[in-house]
Amino acid sequence: MSSFSASPKLRKPFQVVADSGEFVVAKVNKGIDSSYDYGKKSVDGVMKSKYVTMATKSLTSFEKDIVTKTKPYTAKAKPYIQPVVPYIEKAKPYAPPLAAALVVLASIPVFFTLFLLAAITSPVWGFFALITSFIWVPLAIVASIVFGTVFFFGAAIATIRYFSKPKGLAILRKQWKTISSTTYGKKIFFQ
Repeated sequence: MSSFSASPKLRKPFQVVADSGEFVVAKVNKGIDSSYDYGKKSVDGVMKSKYVTMATKSLTSFEKDIVTKTKPYTAKAKPYIQPVVPYIEKAKPYAPPLAAALVVLASIPVFFTLFLLAAITSPVWGFFALITSFIWVPLAIVASIVFGTVFFFGAAIATIRYFSKPKGLAILRKQWKTISSTTYGKKIFFQ
């Protein structure tokens, strides 16, 4: 039985959809969870390999060696760096918006320059694009079909995973109560 069916009984098509939805959600969640478990087990197995532990030990000793060698120089530079730290801390909240604004402002002339360059050189690249279109147009169509399918299934799995968790399930149940409590909802969904 569906977790969304309240005291009134759902009509048969909606009951079938609800039951199949629960089945699909259970299978998708089980599949994703088991793939996470297999991935974690394989990473643990790789990390226990003698070659990985040997490389980790050598990298750790190399890092310690570098830190010991550079410690005297960082200590000498500290008096010059330390007075600037409070100003850097004060500027941190403003840095991301400022950087984004600078990127937007700097990109406008770059895009106009690229557009002008493309317009001037269009007879050359346009000719080659036309000649080679029998290769790249079918490839673009196949690539869009493949990537569209992968994106669709990825989005479907992400949606199932989100609405299976308590936060998403609460949103889903709230919407179901809103829809099924209306007059039309009662006529459509319930017997």
